[in-house]
Amino acid sequence: MSSKTVTCSFTMDRDIYNAYKSIVSRNGENVKGNLVRYMQNVIRYETPNADTIQAIEEVQELKKNPNKNTYNSFDEILKELDDE
Repeated sequence: MSSKTVTCSFTMDRDIYNAYKSIVSRNGENVKGNLVRYMQNVIRYETPNADTIQAIEEVQELKKNPNKNTYNSFDEILKELDDE
């Protein structure tokens, strides 16, 4: 085994594990891969909150869109909503 790898072992409630595994596998992943990706996101964004990570990724994608709406103030956003 490489000195750059570590083996993790922990004990947890079987029902929690099975529920997590069921959700992860429905999304085409396995538990190990999902946990590793989660850890990488925690490091990348320095936050463990999945909703925050998703919001950051959404903002990054929106920034790539040349047709996105931009606003100079919150009032402009409200005006657009009123016009709809």
